[in-house]
Amino acid sequence: DRAWYLNLIHGYFEQTQCSVFGRRISLTLIARRSRLFAGTRYLKRGLSNRGKVANDVEVEQIVNGFDRVTDQTATGRFSSYVQNRASIPLFWTQQGRRMVAKPEIILQKQDPLGLTTGRHFQDLFRRYGSP
Repeated sequence: DRAWYLNLIHGYFEQTQCSVFGRRISLTLIARRSRLFAGTRYLKRGLSNRGKVANDVEVEQIVNGFDRVTDQTATGRFSSYVQNRASIPLFWTQQGRRMVAKPEIILQKQDPLGLTTGRHFQDLFRRYGSP
């Protein structure tokens, strides 16, 4: 019964076990969707005044190896890969119309100094560090 269901993550989670070259691994996929400028993909675009981009999703893939002797998850033998995708960090939108293959991109306002776009990248550096 979904009446007592509590969302712990706005996104997606799946975990499975599989075999790669005869070696058993555990594969975990977590997609975390930001709540700060969320919306329907085709109706929410661009950047907010606070530097938050629309439809910001962080996807993490975690791979754990298994010990060949004990068949338990091997301690310290894992890898993690994080990918971030989101709307282009500019003030823009598109009109959602049917039958138009490539809707026109409309720039809503100008940010000649790129201050708001800069806030977006500062947030990314704060969360993930610099390359």
